[in-house]
Amino acid sequence: MTSPFASDLGRRVDALPTEFRDQYLFEPSERVVLDGVMQQVWRRGRWLWPLFWLASWFDALFPETGSDVPVILKIQAQMSGECHLWRREFYFAGRRRRFTSRMEYDERLGCVVELIGPGGALALAWHIRFEPPNRLALGASGWFLRIGPWRLRLPEWILGTGQATETADPAKPGVIRIDFVVSHPFLGDVFGYAGTFQVRREAPPQRWPSNG
Repeated sequence: MTSPFASDLGRRVDALPTEFRDQYLFEPSERVVLDGVMQQVWRRGRWLWPLFWLASWFDALFPETGSDVPVILKIQAQMSGECHLWRREFYFAGRRRRFTSRMEYDERLGCVVELIGPGGALALAWHIRFEPPNRLALGASGWFLRIGPWRLRLPEWILGTGQATETADPAKPGVIRIDFVVSHPFLGDVFGYAGTFQVRREAPPQRWPSNG
């Protein structure tokens, strides 16, 4: 199975809900689209706005907040499936916020990493656990600078950590709920969102536009 998530989820593929297989273990010849609405996008404190604004330049976080925010996530395989490109679009009132990251398996760290920023030098390590029958728990286990063969771990107080859960609804085929929170060791929970999405596989266009 060719997917950066195969190490975490491949052995449980028969037990996974279809929605999780579609999102994480799809064929390289396909792409996946998640369409939905974030019922709430929030952040803590106006005084943190400059930090979120700065993070938006590195495709990490963003300062906007809101309720019932339409969101679309497009996922497509690269490198014959060994890497997944995630392109997210949040449609706030009067503004579209887009950011892109790349998911791949890092042999040196032994886990999936999310590569962010110019050149993908900034990496967020993720550990993914399937909790039967219909839940995924995704925990961020640290930030790293990737410089050639070296991995330099960054202190947690610089960027914090993230926790996400995805829940499939047996009564609603193709639908998942996503809950995500960013926490800081000194400030507590500082950012988060929660919403529901429709998951679908589709054949990609012959050329996926660079602007998403």
